[in-house]
Amino acid sequence: MGIVFDIATSAEFWRRFYPLNRSPATAAPVIPGQSTYLENDALSFVPSWMAHDLLDELDGVLHLLAFDASQRRRSEKRIIHVCTDSLPEGSFYRLSDDIAVMSPACMFLSAATVLRLPKLIAFGYELCGYYSFDARQKRGFRKRTVPLVTIRQLGDYLEKANQCQGRVQATTALQYVVEHSASPMETFDAMAMCLPYRLGGYGLRKFEMNHSIPLTCRAARIAKRQTCYADMCYPAINLDVEHHGKYDHCSPEEMAADRARVNALKEMGYEVVELTAEQVEDLFAFEYIIQRIARLDGKRISKKKLGALPQRITLRKELFGWNRSQGRLRMR
Repeated sequence: MGIVFDIATSAEFWRRFYPLNRSPATAAPVIPGQSTYLENDALSFVPSWMAHDLLDELDGVLHLLAFDASQRRRSEKRIIHVCTDSLPEGSFYRLSDDIAVMSPACMFLSAATVLRLPKLIAFGYELCGYYSFDARQKRGFRKRTVPLVTIRQLGDYLEKANQCQGRVQATTALQYVVEHSASPMETFDAMAMCLPYRLGGYGLRKFEMNHSIPLTCRAARIAKRQTCYADMCYPAINLDVEHHGKYDHCSPEEMAADRARVNALKEMGYEVVELTAEQVEDLFAFEYIIQRIARLDGKRISKKKLGALPQRITLRKELFGWNRSQGRLRMR
């Protein structure tokens, strides 16, 4: 028997259970041959790492993957989907001799068949970022120290998957993904600012996210550290955009450290633009910040590209919905 979890269950494994300080091997091991299921096993199997609350969030249904149409099965609690594509090496990550999940790269390809483009881009930000959604956490996500995958690794995988369903959509989405976002709201900010107008964004240049800035001696004394990380940065023009979330830096000590970091960057000549969750939620307050960033970058956004345009409202609804659901992947 070989059991492979489909994207919905695989995503929750990577988000909740995989170590936060480790990336999987570049070439994840492949299940040899076709996965075969003994019907009673496949339709009753629950992995030891899966808690009841996760099953509830998945509507009590585990989605499994098979590679032979004759193995398609459906019960109240288990659905076996059939994949007819010839997936490339690196598509699966083995948990044991007979159990595997989709690799992060394979999930991105598979997500292209179930997500619209904005959510697919946001999923790419998460996979290549320093956070993973987790509904159990107060903020709805866990902080990672290393990403699950890089943009280069995703590109290499998609190039090998040239005959697979979803490849075109995934390749399109990847060109808009930026690495190293540290939170769902940083992803929202960067996408809303930098996606092209036709997708609902404002067409700003891509930021370098969580960019490392070595501090001068004087700045280091102010910040009481040697290095600062800028949320969204244009290093060439010394511009840093900082997102202050609802649950970030709430204690007096955290607020003092945050203010010291901003002052240290200003000491080094950085223009620091601060952005709050309340401003992000208010379209016109958000646009005021965006226009300021554009001016600092020597650009101007025309009035006809501002305001509650249909594509902008659609983008904001999709991204807010994606974050509220903690990146829920609903299977068809």
